[in-house]
This record gives sequence, C-alpha cells and structure tokens, in this order.
Amino acid sequence: MGRLLRLAVTGRCPLTVISDVVESVAGTGDDRVIVFAIKRVRQNVDGNAIVTTEHVQYTPDDGAFTTDDLDPGPATVKIHSQVYPIVIPDSDTPVRLWPLIDAGSPAPAPTAGFVRNGGGVARIEWVTEAAYAALVKDPETTYITYLP
Repeated sequence: MGRLLRLAVTGRCPLTVISDVVESVAGTGDDRVIVFAIKRVRQNVDGNAIVTTEHVQYTPDDGAFTTDDLDPGPATVKIHSQVYPIVIPDSDTPVRLWPLIDAGSPAPAPTAGFVRNGGGVARIEWVTEAAYAALVKDPETTYITYLP
C-alpha cells in the first residue's frame, strides 16, 4: 500500500481519495501497478506541510483500486509506461481517476462536433438565433447560436 505524500508540520490537510477501475480493451481487470507522484516538492493545500516527490503505488485487485488520502494539487499518475498530468481536487468524497486524466489531456485533433466537457455540460446544441428565441430552454443544454 502507498503512504501519504506529505510531511505533517501542524494540523491535518483536507485530503482526497481516488477510486476507479482499470481494465483491458477486453473488459478484464488490469492489476498492474498505478503510481501517483508529483514532479517537484510543493507546499500542501493548507500551507502547513511539504508534499514530497515520493512515488505512491497501488496495485489494483481485479482492476479496482482506491488510494489513501492524497493532497490536492498538481500531480502525475503512471499507468503502465504512460504518465498523465492530473490535478487532484479537494473533495470530501472519493473521485474517479478517468475525469482527472481526461481534464489534463490535450484535446484530440480537430473533428467536427468535438467539445470537451469541462464540467456541468450535459448537451450542446447549435440553433439559429430565430429558433433560439422561440425555443423552450432546457437547463441542461448549452446553446450556441448562429445566423443562417
């Protein structure tokens, strides 16, 4: 099991647990080690401790893993030989790893209709300005208007 990535000076930091499942393209659990780290020493989120560059490893069980408490802030996660930049959020409840990897990844090459969900977008719809004015608005939809 891993160890906390901090040196406590005083008090307790608000820490975050990451929990997710990794699997092969065939849907079988991948039990290879997942490694969390930071690139350089930094201050913890509370400003009362130093977060070190110690690598923290977790071995999934049938693909499922849950970390210890991790200090919120910039970090990396290594899955196999790939290293992904992530930002560990400050959360009282466990968070999934995939949205953190996705948010830290560059957008794919331009394709028609691609929109990266930065959070809170359920649907995006293109409508003319005239159609938008007459539309009964869905609060879960972001509308982008254009002139025909």
